[in-house]
Amino acid sequence: MINRTSIFLLGAFLTLVGLSSCYGKTHSSGMAETPSSSTDSDVLSKRHSYELKVINDLLQQFHYKEFTLDNQFSRKILASYLKELDPGRLYFTQQDIKQFERHRDLFDDDIRSGNLKPALEIFRVYQQRVKERSAYAAKRVEQPFDFERDEVYLLDRSKAPWARDTSALNEIWRKRIKNDLINQRLADKSDESVETLKKRYLNLTKRSVQVKSNEIFQIIANAYASALEPHTSYFSPRASEEFNIQMRLSLDGIGAVLRTDKEHTKIVSVVPGGPADRTGKLKAGDRIIAIGQGKNGKMVDVIGWRLTDVVNIIRGEKGSTVVLSILPGQTGLGGKPVKVAIVRDKIKLEHQAAKKRIIPVKTALGESKIGVIDLPSFYIDFEARSKGDRNYRSTTRDVEKLIKELKAENIDGLVIDLRGNGGGSLSEVISLTGLFIDKGPVVQVNDVTGRTNVHRDTVRGVAYDGPLAVMVDRGSASASEIFAGAIKDYKRGLIVGETTFGKGTVQTILPLNTYSNETFNQPLGQMKITTAQFFRVNGASTQFHGVQPDIVWPIPQNDEDFGESSLDNALPWKEIPNARYSLFPKAIQESLIEREKAISRKRIHQTPKFLATIRKLKLLTRAGEEKTVSLNLKARKAEREKFNAELLEIENQLQAANNLPTFKTIKELQKYQEERNDDIFSKKKRPPDVFLQETANILNDLRYLSAGSGKTELNNLATKQEPVLVTP
Repeated sequence: MINRTSIFLLGAFLTLVGLSSCYGKTHSSGMAETPSSSTDSDVLSKRHSYELKVINDLLQQFHYKEFTLDNQFSRKILASYLKELDPGRLYFTQQDIKQFERHRDLFDDDIRSGNLKPALEIFRVYQQRVKERSAYAAKRVEQPFDFERDEVYLLDRSKAPWARDTSALNEIWRKRIKNDLINQRLADKSDESVETLKKRYLNLTKRSVQVKSNEIFQIIANAYASALEPHTSYFSPRASEEFNIQMRLSLDGIGAVLRTDKEHTKIVSVVPGGPADRTGKLKAGDRIIAIGQGKNGKMVDVIGWRLTDVVNIIRGEKGSTVVLSILPGQTGLGGKPVKVAIVRDKIKLEHQAAKKRIIPVKTALGESKIGVIDLPSFYIDFEARSKGDRNYRSTTRDVEKLIKELKAENIDGLVIDLRGNGGGSLSEVISLTGLFIDKGPVVQVNDVTGRTNVHRDTVRGVAYDGPLAVMVDRGSASASEIFAGAIKDYKRGLIVGETTFGKGTVQTILPLNTYSNETFNQPLGQMKITTAQFFRVNGASTQFHGVQPDIVWPIPQNDEDFGESSLDNALPWKEIPNARYSLFPKAIQESLIEREKAISRKRIHQTPKFLATIRKLKLLTRAGEEKTVSLNLKARKAEREKFNAELLEIENQLQAANNLPTFKTIKELQKYQEERNDDIFSKKKRPPDVFLQETANILNDLRYLSAGSGKTELNNLATKQEPVLVTP
């Protein structure tokens, strides 16, 4: 075994190369494989028993969170295991749970001894229950339903009581099947709905029995890991190989990070510059429900599939097309599916590189030119650098070059757009921060030994000392939060947007073979363990709470579904002593920020395009937060028509504001948007969104406020009567 200090050094290296994930246990798309067709005749072996003991040893020694593996923690592991198996509470009954309770104080002892029999026993019950539900659903879907009956279906049963018995479970499934049929009808697939759903239900058993011993062990090991902390996880040997390939970005796929969300495959994030990102149609929170090969290929229903099987059919040869049918996250499980065609490709560095643009701002005060640098990730071409290429690409090098170009065009302010930036290289975020501050600390890293290491910018001077704003949203995580936190702590610029993700931990990859005292015919898996935590220079953690913007957009937030605070067992926020640092010489004063908040708020409330955008976000958020849906077909259609009518009204307002045509029906609008996606709706040609435009306006205000000019005009704006926000 190696000591804690060397573990931290390894963890720091992995963070430098950008291996620390922002979103916990996930999977990335990338060559096609045929899903296994063998039955699970394997049993958990001596190797798995040994692995469990090694995993326990590693977690006890090296995890950042101190814990005791006792009876209390054993109960957390059982709850985590049941959630891994049946997250929607659709298979187990209260009688099953009562039987499992006899193990609740024993999992700690079983883990220490490597005893996997109790966990395997529970898994066998799960397989039997899936088989029973599959048979029931395949038979029940062929029987008649009363679509005029007024009843509702609970979409998310993760916190609902377990079904009392089989009879109660049948009733839950009757409603679920009825809801599936209604969804098919609303999607204009009534002719094939029964046969499609029957195949879906029969596939539940098929995929359950195909699970091999390594996958069963992975579920068990991750029940232990996730009971501890959400970014800690075990990868089986096969999953380890795929993870390592993913980190090298060498697979041909769509560039999306996926995870299982109950019985759906959910998009956690879209890789900046990847094929999915370049369509402009896929977003975090969308759910994949069917997949087709080629533009005209048959769509295969993938609801209820294992994540590995979904990933395998998304992957394919470079240049080939895969079509995804998705339920948009913003319209919820009751929304209408949308098809997205994606051409598979490698994720290339140039697609992820920083890009610039200039936004002209015209006000009563005068005209300004605001430079914008869009930064999708914190990247560095390690391969080129290791070969001695003096022109290797990196975030800092590219941004410094873009700043020089923007300064040559006489910009009056600069926006760094970190929206959707999930992080990357720690060394790059430190050097990038150094372009905007003189020498000083950027981030503090507290490791498993309790030692705090302060990472500093050591280069004198700045590349840009003018007005600065940093745009962030809920997708800004890890390295993005370090940069935003440092800019805020030094009072170097304004942070504008939404509260960030809140991922302030460091993960280390530990191959189990390294710690093995025994030799097996097969390779062991590997662990991703949280070994350290990031802290800002002011001593506050970026963990859990993220970075709070100076100016927050008046848009709805859904903390339950996104961000670190939505993850089970996330490490809490905490503080350590601050690092010694000096404020930026031209530090933004709090009084100036407060004045600008008022000015921006008034301007937003007087901008029809912004009001329409807020109204749209509220409508979509409300739809996505639905807990129940009606199982009366007529009522469901009426709800859909009402939603579409309001959405069309809002979309037409936005179309008109952008000097684009308006439409009479939602279908006409959607067809137009799909056809024009590569033109007007592409990122390169799209006009600045309202959030980016308002950020440019804010920098324009600061230019005059800081100079002490234009006070009369700004004061007039700040004192105008504020209209009431339009709400749906």
